[in-house]
Amino acid sequence: MEKTVSCMVMRLALDATEEVMGKNGLKALLNYGNLMYLLEDKPDYSLEKKYTDDQYGALTSNWYKILGTDGGKALFRLIGKKSGISAIDTGIFDSFKDLPAEEKIFKMLEMFAMATGRGRAERVGNVVAYDNSGCTACKNIEDKNSVCTGLNGAFDEFIKWAGLEGVSTIETKCKAKGDDTCRYEILPVE
Repeated sequence: MEKTVSCMVMRLALDATEEVMGKNGLKALLNYGNLMYLLEDKPDYSLEKKYTDDQYGALTSNWYKILGTDGGKALFRLIGKKSGISAIDTGIFDSFKDLPAEEKIFKMLEMFAMATGRGRAERVGNVVAYDNSGCTACKNIEDKNSVCTGLNGAFDEFIKWAGLEGVSTIETKCKAKGDDTCRYEILPVE
């Protein structure tokens, strides 16, 4: 299987999970998914693509398998927020800091797509969106609601950094609901 996921994406997910769940929580998650090798040889913070979609999907879908969909969604959002903050703290987006806010968020989503090896940032009218037909976060999960809340958390942190106000990230489509893609739109807060 082709390696399309960067070390940074995997490491930020691991770091954020440990920060939210603690070291033992991270170990339990990794042990459950036969992923202890990720703790024994932690990925670095590079954009080098050393991981497969299946490895990334196994990491993220285990949150739902262990906690159920509702508990997993709440935890995944927190992990996403921590991951988003950590991504910002790496300085990876610093070259965008002087752009207008809407351009910043679009560039951040483009960079995210590059780092994860999936999805694309796009503009449809006035809406900035990230569309990911290759989402593995909800792999083998069925639910009546969108479940990929980790990206909502991360993207909401990106929105704050970009300086956009009065908007948040909404997952308007999710493969767990039977949609053909997972789609996140930056929309006005109601």
